[in-house]
Amino acid sequence: MGLESVFYKCEKGVDLKQLRLKPWAVASEVMGRLKKTNQVHRWFLENIQNGVDDGRFYIVEEYQFKKLYKLCTTVDNAPERAEELLPTLKGYDIGSAKYDESYFDSLKKALIILGHINNIFDFEKNELVYSSSH
Repeated sequence: MGLESVFYKCEKGVDLKQLRLKPWAVASEVMGRLKKTNQVHRWFLENIQNGVDDGRFYIVEEYQFKKLYKLCTTVDNAPERAEELLPTLKGYDIGSAKYDESYFDSLKKALIILGHINNIFDFEKNELVYSSSH
């Protein structure tokens, strides 16, 4: 299967335990899915998940989302800074750890989803939730 990361739109105060049990019933919308975008997954591990790759659901605060979006945009515009700003994660079946065409293709796909979320998501009314599995 490989690494899949999902962004969910949920009501404020969402019960993450209920979301884990029945995401289709609790989340109001899937905002996007990323496949084998391990540089983004590593960012979540280091900045939101306290280094624990547990497949749980995590609320993403607006400032955290904006920071990630800015990093992705910066690396897209300055590819030579990829390893410095948005490093890859080595591991089984989570995508390439190289800074090659695959890295930048997955980054461009992630930017489409992150850009969409950035343009339409209302952090005052909803919770943005991230989860991954592999």
